[in-house]
Amino acid sequence: MVASNLQFHPDSAFVVAEKHITREQFFADISAFQHKLAGLKPTSHVVLFHPDTYQFAVRLFALACSGHNVILPPNGQPETLRLLLAQSPIFAGDARELNTGIVFNNLELSQQHTHSRLPRLQWPTKTAVIFYTSGSSGQSKPVVKPWWVLNRELSVLSMAFDLPSQFTFLATVSHQHIYGLLFRLLWPLVKGQVIDSEQIQYPEHIAQKLQHIQHAVLVSSPAQLGRLCMDNVLIPERARLTWLFSSGGPLNNEQAEMLCEQLARPVTQVFGSTETGGIAYRQVTQAAVDVPWQPFNGNHLSVNHEGRLMLDSSILEHANYPLDDRAIVHSNGQFKLLGRIDRTIKIEEKRLNLDELECFLLSHEWVKEAKLVVLPSKRVQIGAVVVLTDKASHELEEHGKLVINRTLQAYLSNRFERVCLPRKWRYIDALPFNSQAKLSLKTLEQYFAKPE
Repeated sequence: MVASNLQFHPDSAFVVAEKHITREQFFADISAFQHKLAGLKPTSHVVLFHPDTYQFAVRLFALACSGHNVILPPNGQPETLRLLLAQSPIFAGDARELNTGIVFNNLELSQQHTHSRLPRLQWPTKTAVIFYTSGSSGQSKPVVKPWWVLNRELSVLSMAFDLPSQFTFLATVSHQHIYGLLFRLLWPLVKGQVIDSEQIQYPEHIAQKLQHIQHAVLVSSPAQLGRLCMDNVLIPERARLTWLFSSGGPLNNEQAEMLCEQLARPVTQVFGSTETGGIAYRQVTQAAVDVPWQPFNGNHLSVNHEGRLMLDSSILEHANYPLDDRAIVHSNGQFKLLGRIDRTIKIEEKRLNLDELECFLLSHEWVKEAKLVVLPSKRVQIGAVVVLTDKASHELEEHGKLVINRTLQAYLSNRFERVCLPRKWRYIDALPFNSQAKLSLKTLEQYFAKPE
């Protein structure tokens, strides 16, 4: 498939509240919304947020096919929307949470101007979609993705993954981010698939939907899949699941193996970022086998003298784009990730990669989930936020926190020098992932704001 020849597949459809919506109805709804855009200046920038994928898609294509740029906030929180509307005061979507005191042009309130019948919709090739990354710290920054870049990504996905028949795409991630936009909306639309418009919150709801679907694709995240494998309610319906995709962070190898055993198929992990798009993918079936990453077509990886991973990509303007990861690149182009550059710190002249320490901590039988943070202090200190297994929780109740601390510190000291071990420990019921399955550094730091 050539990126410039992408089009809406005639068999593509949506499921909205169990109602089937054809491409023809989709086109009609796009045309109806386009009638609200008559007052906009050419190539306007419009902030778009809607939690329902179908309503979002109607507005996205109405705007893009009319020659406008679309700004996608990472979430629908009032303050997030206010910040973006201060830059571009035109809005489309669900604005119910916005303060009425904000002055902006709400396209939802515009009257539909009557025009002659619109020509057949063509897949967008001009203008851009602008993402705002919601990093773990610091302010969000805009990342501009022209439609030709998105279209190139769609062509690459079609070459990498086979969809031989029609599937229903289910998702636990939002379309407001590039992973969700590509995998749960744009790619299914050009491949003639069915898109469930709901962002599913609970595994039980996935299981209920699978009962009425013959072939399904699940687009999810490591945090959500990690919790799923602890009590996998999808096992009775696993024959209906054909593809499972995961992106947004690393999926623990043990969890990947467990899911493969439970669902009789591996999770396809996608490595990438908003800035770079998809970089590579892999499938882990055995935790003991360190499966390398396979670059997507058009990507070439190398490492510089510091071991930093460098990317040459057909969708990036500059060669040797530096990534925030350390890696080993094999002669066949595949590579092994060694941890993030920005998570390598120095403690009393000792270099320590927090990803490596986290990974080893997770291998202890008492640890279900863990996250390490560098705590603000005169001397560098590491804090560990840990979700314990049921067995360890029982030990905590019986013998107290000090015993757990010493046991885990002794385990870590088998591999790491004492100066590199966490000084402070917090045990919680679940890591505080947000609605986009991301962990906020500031939220983690709050666990250490007060002494226990």
